[in-house]
Amino acid sequence: MNKAVTVYPIVVDDIISNPGIGFMAAPGLMGNPDRIYDNRGQEQKKYKFTEDSRTWNHPGSKVYFCSVRWRDLETVQGEYNWEVLEEKLDYAKSIGCTAVVRCSPYALSEEDDIPGWFRAEYPEEPDFPFWRVDPKETPYVLYWSDFIKAFAARFDGHPVISSVDLTIVGAWGEGGGTEFLKPEAIRQITDAYLDGFKITPLQALLHDSLSIKIMKDRKAKVGFRVDCLGDMGGFHGEAWSHMTDFYPQNIQNFNMGDAWEKAPILFEACWHMNDWYLQGWDIDYIIQETLKWHISSFNNKGTVVPEPWKENVKAWLNKMGYRFELRKLTYDSIVKAGGELEIHALWANVGVAPIYNRYPLVVRLTGHDRTYTLHSREDIREWLPDEDITWEESFALPGGMSEGEYLLELGIETGVKEIGNIRLAIEGYTQGYYPIGKLWVEQGEERNG
Repeated sequence: MNKAVTVYPIVVDDIISNPGIGFMAAPGLMGNPDRIYDNRGQEQKKYKFTEDSRTWNHPGSKVYFCSVRWRDLETVQGEYNWEVLEEKLDYAKSIGCTAVVRCSPYALSEEDDIPGWFRAEYPEEPDFPFWRVDPKETPYVLYWSDFIKAFAARFDGHPVISSVDLTIVGAWGEGGGTEFLKPEAIRQITDAYLDGFKITPLQALLHDSLSIKIMKDRKAKVGFRVDCLGDMGGFHGEAWSHMTDFYPQNIQNFNMGDAWEKAPILFEACWHMNDWYLQGWDIDYIIQETLKWHISSFNNKGTVVPEPWKENVKAWLNKMGYRFELRKLTYDSIVKAGGELEIHALWANVGVAPIYNRYPLVVRLTGHDRTYTLHSREDIREWLPDEDITWEESFALPGGMSEGEYLLELGIETGVKEIGNIRLAIEGYTQGYYPIGKLWVEQGEERNG
């Protein structure tokens, strides 16, 4: 009879960086800059969130915001310069990050115009302040949809991309004027995304009820992003703010309260965190609202975090996105080559969101002559917060295993060496995996005695 061993890993409360979650990377604060300045040009005392962080005055990160312009990717109609995006993804990978990708149709400056071939067809610009081209009077919807189809065909499932922004219209793709489009126009663009991205998660701007309803009617797995987190009255004083008069109401009015269960929720700072601090806004209120809305990541625009808020932000990071604790694991300590390895475990996701990329959970058995990797059937995307997560699985062992002692390790693999594997909130991380214990492999034949 196989002898079962039970292990209780030691849980840690340290900040851990993982793909797709946390603060977006701040490359300008990495390395060893001589001086650190805030967004207003005031020099700040240097500090770090963790001793081994590469980033100053800002949390370390495993996610990078990657924005690219339509005009750079489709310089000739129907011909695509994907290397522009690939170079940015390579950069994200080089700093150990996955990427949130946004393809913007245009912005407000001349250098951020629509593609030159499109501008040559339609030189007139509309009066509407957030459009560079009128989507109702030009073939914008057709052209942009065709681009999105090509984009998805090339990049869906890309191992470095953690999610993609669903952009419809407006400067920087932030939705300005979406409400003036006909439903069929919105549907044509959203269908291009929803039909094309079957693997990579999507998030849409929480801008207008019509576009969100069109996506919801398709029962699409789409999260949301908002671009003015933290505003507690910067536009209209106490009369109106995004935090009290727009986001809470529209998350409910647009029926997006449960979107986080299947796709990510992303936020970008309104102005900068330093502006919030100088305005005297309540950081704990802002943080708690985002946790209630199941935030996965926050774009701080690469600028400093006020040092007096360091501990508040640490607590935020330890809840943001997913955070997996392995509470208990029982396994067979004596198994047979060609036989079965039984594992029973209790996990907890103590973050506020699931993981949205299907990274494989693996068991590794390392002996004196080789290492065997056993892939679990478990879909960790289903590990929701605030639920007991039981994992019970029987693994078939190769018949050719040598007899002897093996080290049993667990890991969640991203498949990208530079990004590394998922960190768990337990002690023992060793080159991407967690040693659990040892087991003995016997030869497969039954023995008498």
